Amino acid sequence: RRRNAPDALTAYWRALPDSGDSAVLADAGFIEAGNADAVLRDFARSPGVRGLSDSARARLDRVLPALLQAAAASSEPMLALKRLLSLLHNVLRRSAYLALLDEQPAALARLLEVVSRSALLEDRLAAYRLLLDELLDARVAGPLPGREALHAACFAVAQGDDDDAEAVLQSLNEVRQALSFRIAMALRDGRQSAAESARQLAWLADGVVMRVLHLADHEVASAHGRVAGARFAVLGYGSLGGEELGFGSDLDLVFLYDAPGGESTHSDGARPLEASRWFARLAQKVVALLGAVTGAARLFDVDVRLRPDGAKGLLVSSLASYRDYQRERAWTWEHQALVRARFVAGDETLGAAFEDVRAQTLARPRDATALCGDVVAMRRRMRAELDRSDAAAFDLKQGEGGLVDLEFLLQYAVLAESVEHRDWLQPRSTPRLIRAMGAGAWFG
Repeated sequence: RRRNAPDALTAYWRALPDSGDSAVLADAGFIEAGNADAVLRDFARSPGVRGLSDSARARLDRVLPALLQAAAASSEPMLALKRLLSLLHNVLRRSAYLALLDEQPAALARLLEVVSRSALLEDRLAAYRLLLDELLDARVAGPLPGREALHAACFAVAQGDDDDAEAVLQSLNEVRQALSFRIAMALRDGRQSAAESARQLAWLADGVVMRVLHLADHEVASAHGRVAGARFAVLGYGSLGGEELGFGSDLDLVFLYDAPGGESTHSDGARPLEASRWFARLAQKVVALLGAVTGAARLFDVDVRLRPDGAKGLLVSSLASYRDYQRERAWTWEHQALVRARFVAGDETLGAAFEDVRAQTLARPRDATALCGDVVAMRRRMRAELDRSDAAAFDLKQGEGGLVDLEFLLQYAVLAESVEHRDWLQPRSTPRLIRAMGAGAWFG
């Protein structure tokens, strides 16, 4: 049985680097006690620790044993210890943080919780040091911003600095990282549900796309002028469209434009482009900027394969061609994907036009037997490729009876029944679709 660790860990730490018994670490829960002891002795010998003032060293002596105990209680003590010491190296250079951890029990408790309980948050802290500010900020435990506030926080980033795309992306990514970390903390603390967190992450992604679209528009217009009277819209599909985004999700995007005069319209710059080429350039720029690597990593990976005609199709579609495609050539699975699609950024009137196309497409009469055959065949094909279930574990997402099966069932219901249940067209997320269909007694 382990003895009371804090006092023993305090004595052990204060004896380093010249003394100290690694058995204390084993007793506290470090399986690799010898390795942990070597790492801690190196830390104690480091210039950052040796150079501390007496008061700062006293603070470290009070804080570190508690952090050691939290690392020992984590699922991977050695990994937690290494990340923790890396984090402390930064704290030592900024003495105010060490003082905050020493004087504010709530801040220390948040760090202890992350180190011992959440691999996701610990990974993010280790990868993005700027999140330490967020963790130690009292607001991280307070109410989270809503949709409009998240959009505004992103759109306000570096306004007026669009000539320096790298600086805008860096600042935007820092805002995204901080806000997503705050959402993750709220989920971890039980202050909100996973569904609420997924919705907030989608709203945050919306705001990022809005700001990136503004930047991309500035860059293309600077080179080629603008297409007078034209409109552009970014559509979110998949988890973004359904407002069920995860912390590591990519963005499924589709791009629409509408230009008076169609293909014959040109931009008004020194190097004019036809409307279709201008908007193709704009869509390419949006994808490139979202995927550009900055000091805070890339904003998002983007998947554009859900556009009309898939990888063989144009990156951006005119509203007229998109409408024709959905009416004449789209496969059933593409209409299934449309169930979760929504307008994300760009011209709101074009977004409303997309909503009309979507509603007309989803609510048209269908042969239920043929529809069922299409949906079942596509799901069977997907499961054969993606299901990772085996005798030891069930694939919750792709396994038979898993989450994707539920999504397919709901999509089938929308395509089969929304001609009679128009209220089923508005919900995009799985929980809201279930509630709408339950209210309509479809499950009964």
